[in-house]
Amino acid sequence: MTTAHNDPSQDDTMAIVQQHLVIEEDTEPTNVTEIPVPYHLPGAAITHDIYSYANSLVKASIPRSKSVADMRTNEENLTSSDQEDTEFSHLDKPGGMRRYHVAQQQRFANESPQLQPENAFQELFRPDSVCSEASRQEYGSTTSGYKSDHLHPPMTRHFFEYLAITSVINQFAGEDLSDSEADDLSSSSPDDEESTALLPNRFQAKKKKLKSKEQKSNVTKTVFLLFKAFIGSGILFLPKAFSNGGLLFSIITMWLMGSVSLYCFLLLLDCKKSLTGSYGDMGGQLYGSWMRNIVLFSIAISQLGFMCGGTIFIVQNIVEAVRALSNNTIHLSNTGVYAMLAIILMPLVLIRNIAKLSPTALISDVLIVGGLIVLLVFDFIEIFEDGISSPTTGPNIEWIFNAADFSVFIGTAVYSFEGIGLIIPIRDSMEKPEKFPAVLTFVMILVASTLCAVGTLGYLAFGENVKTVALLNLPAGILPNSVQLGYAIAVLLSNALTLFPTIRIIEQAIFGERTGKHSFYIKWQKNTLRATIVIIGTMIAWFGANDLDKFISLIGSVCCCPLSLIFPPLFHLVLPDTKGWRRTVDMVLITFGVGVMLFTLYNTSMQWASSH
Repeated sequence: MTTAHNDPSQDDTMAIVQQHLVIEEDTEPTNVTEIPVPYHLPGAAITHDIYSYANSLVKASIPRSKSVADMRTNEENLTSSDQEDTEFSHLDKPGGMRRYHVAQQQRFANESPQLQPENAFQELFRPDSVCSEASRQEYGSTTSGYKSDHLHPPMTRHFFEYLAITSVINQFAGEDLSDSEADDLSSSSPDDEESTALLPNRFQAKKKKLKSKEQKSNVTKTVFLLFKAFIGSGILFLPKAFSNGGLLFSIITMWLMGSVSLYCFLLLLDCKKSLTGSYGDMGGQLYGSWMRNIVLFSIAISQLGFMCGGTIFIVQNIVEAVRALSNNTIHLSNTGVYAMLAIILMPLVLIRNIAKLSPTALISDVLIVGGLIVLLVFDFIEIFEDGISSPTTGPNIEWIFNAADFSVFIGTAVYSFEGIGLIIPIRDSMEKPEKFPAVLTFVMILVASTLCAVGTLGYLAFGENVKTVALLNLPAGILPNSVQLGYAIAVLLSNALTLFPTIRIIEQAIFGERTGKHSFYIKWQKNTLRATIVIIGTMIAWFGANDLDKFISLIGSVCCCPLSLIFPPLFHLVLPDTKGWRRTVDMVLITFGVGVMLFTLYNTSMQWASSH
């Protein structure tokens, strides 16, 4: 049985509302024309809207009295467009957004469940409870076998009208008509509550910060990383390179290339102050995506070429050391050694964080320094074999200039300063990046001195008989052969650091922002890619091992010249602060770099072709 009820009049609504208001004692509620807001009481700002609405009822009752039912009759005669305009007109009023939300709920619930909001504004305010209402009705029909026929409480325009109607219903019905099933279903369970703190624990944040700081490299580690980036297998090709260029010409060219490379590195760091991202990102910001792709390609190929040169060096030293230590009874297969090196290198390239490679770089640096010291000692012994007063040199030394093969030396000289691909990653991994330019300058001076010393002494000791790999000039014996094996291990450990930019560039090109942190499938796709890069590099090394000096020169001319001598001044040229003499220097460096690249590429290619 349905209980009928009449909508309260405006006077009844006003009387009910005024029962809850604070009115001065000398004022009769029935004769009042305006109810003042008691701002002197606590919470006046909250109850301000209640007094404003009560005053509007008082003013409306003065000329005439109009019932709520008449208002609803007129409201029903409005078109849907007019009704929406009426609803929109109240959005700027206190509680207008809530009233529009409730009206949307009521209208969507009365229409077909498949009906979608008509415009973007309705979509913005589409209540979740519409779906909940449909699901509740469907749930009721499946559990009870019929849809509920009970009447929903009448739709009201505001909270005070709802209070008046509810008071009347409760008074006449004497029965609670609230939707208990809807209340049960709409109540949230503990499982639906937020289970994660909105703010991280301070201890966890501090621990994470300390862990991040521990992964950064300090000045000492940065020196080791930079030294290892520049002093690798390339230094042992210099005695043969000095024989190609001539002694004086080679020394001058090495310091010239070192100075120009250092200046270009500093230009790149200067660009880093104005631009964001990696080396390739800076090129993309200045010239477009095509420049970014060229830079990334050059970095990837050059670092892969360094890895190939190091692999050739490792194979030749291991084969020679094992043959000498076994008294010429064991002859290892070059192909088998290449395969073994690829298998050993694969786990090292799976390391993601470059700072975690610093322990291997430290071990590698110790072995390299030890090997270089032994190599220099044997060079001194070879030169001063007859005494300090009567030094002897190798046969047929070109003291000034070798006009026949100097172009091959230029490519090798550029190759020797092989660390630009790691400049930005090492700088970003540094604990105090502001100290990086000074550290880089110190390391470059140390590197240039070391390169000239090794090249000069090795060439003076053996002359035209110098081998392409300097360690192969050492006499047979336990110490020299142990140095060969130790240096081979050092270069093997450094190959993982050398391949780091190549792997990251290729991964970004293939996988984009997809990460393997939460996906086992993506992680092993990346692991497979890294192993494939190692295999490809090893195969290239196997192919170019027969003409190692020319292979190294080609890598230096094609890959290292653009990265070290062309791109940094090219980027720095278009910066807003590049003016005057700095702009002129950038243009000279660009011309110099292009000339060196084309000259060495042509001459080395012609010599390689003629040798075959």
